[in-house]
Amino acid sequence: MIHPRIGRPTIALVSFDSLGDSLIYVMMAENLRANGFDVTLFGNIAHQLQSWIPQITIRALPTVAELDAALAPFALTLMSPPAALRAQLTPEECRVAREKWVLICQKAPQEWYFDHRERLSGRLSTEQLEALRGLPSCAGSIRFREFTTESVVDITLAYMREKMRLDTVVRNVPLSPPEGLQRGRHHKRIVVSPDSAGPDKKEWHPRAFLSLCRQLRRNGYDPRIVVAPRNHARWTGLAAGEFEVPVFADIGSLAGFIYESAALIANDSGNGHLASFLGVPVITIYRKRNEHFHWRPAWGPAKVVCPVLRLPWPGEDALWRPFIGIRRILRALHSFHSLNHETQ
Repeated sequence: MIHPRIGRPTIALVSFDSLGDSLIYVMMAENLRANGFDVTLFGNIAHQLQSWIPQITIRALPTVAELDAALAPFALTLMSPPAALRAQLTPEECRVAREKWVLICQKAPQEWYFDHRERLSGRLSTEQLEALRGLPSCAGSIRFREFTTESVVDITLAYMREKMRLDTVVRNVPLSPPEGLQRGRHHKRIVVSPDSAGPDKKEWHPRAFLSLCRQLRRNGYDPRIVVAPRNHARWTGLAAGEFEVPVFADIGSLAGFIYESAALIANDSGNGHLASFLGVPVITIYRKRNEHFHWRPAWGPAKVVCPVLRLPWPGEDALWRPFIGIRRILRALHSFHSLNHETQ
């Protein structure tokens, strides 16, 4: 379909379904929109944040069975296949998918690559095909070359600039917070997020998080423990009434709570990316000795606290949890506040 107002082919962008990835694709959608494309973003997490980003057209993610019908009206689809679709991608299904859609991912298999320019040349005029710039041939890895200390945000910006051939790219998506919300309103409230998508590898010990909360309270802060719904009952039990463990109806409500807080302290997790996306200072507790790891939060102010030592340990990739101290986390938190005071 050709968009009648701007004369450019319409674009669908299908997001992967994790929180961190979803925000990367929100940033991509905003950059496509800002470069003049008529883009629709498909993603359940982005859909829950629609009121924050009204300038982007967003739809809920269709089921695998509904994808063909939902995407048929668009001239071109850029897709990071959701988990349910990836589970079905046999070699033959992969071939079919890559010839229908531009398949992209941070690290994609070579089998995903397909150049759609020849296919589109039979449906679009030369001018329309040229208007798509690098989109028909940008399939494959977003991490398309060697990167060293760059964050996933920086890597995606480079991909949009060099592979998509967008004229201008921006890292921060303009936000429209719902009425009544005020950034940092609760200037002593610290969101502590102790869960992650990889508990065995990524999570600092629960006892350490509870000790951190106690120290935060002694220092005059108001720590609140925020976890995924599936972990709420467990953490309510661990907190034992000592700390509040709030429940949120959706990602939009969670975003509002984080937005009005002073900072967030988390494992390497999606909540850290959400806070960073909202411009809230983030401290990430990371299991490896690499403060420049690619998947660190990188939109707003951020610090990474790594173990000072890692030791080989039976049954684990390494022993690291005892080598991250509360004092280092507090120093990182205080550095945010000192910067804020200097600018006021």
